[in-house]
Amino acid sequence: MLQTLVMSVILSMIAAMVMKWVLSRYVLAARNYRANEAAARVKGITSSKMSNFWNYANLSAIPTSDSVTVDGKTVSYSRTGLMGPGTMRFTVTLDEEQ
Repeated sequence: MLQTLVMSVILSMIAAMVMKWVLSRYVLAARNYRANEAAARVKGITSSKMSNFWNYANLSAIPTSDSVTVDGKTVSYSRTGLMGPGTMRFTVTLDEEQ
């Protein structure tokens, strides 16, 4: 009877550790996926807005700040003036947890 009790406790502890490991791996993979997805959206919005700037060659082509909805996610961006010939500071933010 005691052996059965000890074995059941040991097996339940092993099962709990395995489940904890599996869940932590899942959470890590999900965070990595969301981070990569957010980075792709940010790069897409940046490319789109910067191409407007270079096509029209003036700052009025890009609003100073705005937000765009892409696939149900809100991407906010802002820009400051020219920093030198042909350079501009452009900041894009996206909450990965949306």
